[in-house]
Amino acid sequence: MTDSPQDRTAKWLVGDRLACVLHLGDGALAYELVEQGHEVVVAGDDVTASRHEDIQYVRTAGERLPFLSDAFDVVIAPEVREAPTALAEYARVLRRDGLLSTISQRYDHSIPWMRKLREITGDRDASSTPVDTFTASGLFHEPETHEFGTWEKLDLPGLMRFAEATKHPTVGEGALSQVRDLFMEYGAQTGFLRLRHETTCVRARVDKSSLTVEAEPPDTMLVDFR
Repeated sequence: MTDSPQDRTAKWLVGDRLACVLHLGDGALAYELVEQGHEVVVAGDDVTASRHEDIQYVRTAGERLPFLSDAFDVVIAPEVREAPTALAEYARVLRRDGLLSTISQRYDHSIPWMRKLREITGDRDASSTPVDTFTASGLFHEPETHEFGTWEKLDLPGLMRFAEATKHPTVGEGALSQVRDLFMEYGAQTGFLRLRHETTCVRARVDKSSLTVEAEPPDTMLVDFR
């Protein structure tokens, strides 16, 4: 049985060995990693429930992470070009030679139905290029990049979820009724629309030589999900 693209991507982000992984944000990749046998901690200020019996969930606040230094083999973050204080926290909790990894997706806007969708919903990720704090931090070695393209079939419920997840925050819920009309125009005959992803994965080894020794945070990770 061959690995799926999702399997291969997850393995590339964490390396060849089983690892203790801190996944920032409650995303699908965390569940893929735990199924592969990795020890996974999901953390973030948006963590509100325990969704998998083999994952530890930790609610955090601010950029300071409530973990001891050298606690993880891999940190998977939504974005590596973050504030210097956030990057320093990732470096602190990583073990020596640990990996900071991220995955991002871009969508092919040259497809006619996709262009029309963006006219309706805008684009959540449309913004100026962020400052490259990652390279400037001096806390990580030269990053490696892995890029690939894949296609996905979206039925009507799938298109509605995609539109909701990627619409610009200023676009109201009322615009989503137009998305149904778009599906009927472009996908009624086949029952689905084809969406192309351009996926970029980045990983870099931590360089802890410039980190100063600081007092450890309290060893408390109590979260009440009642």
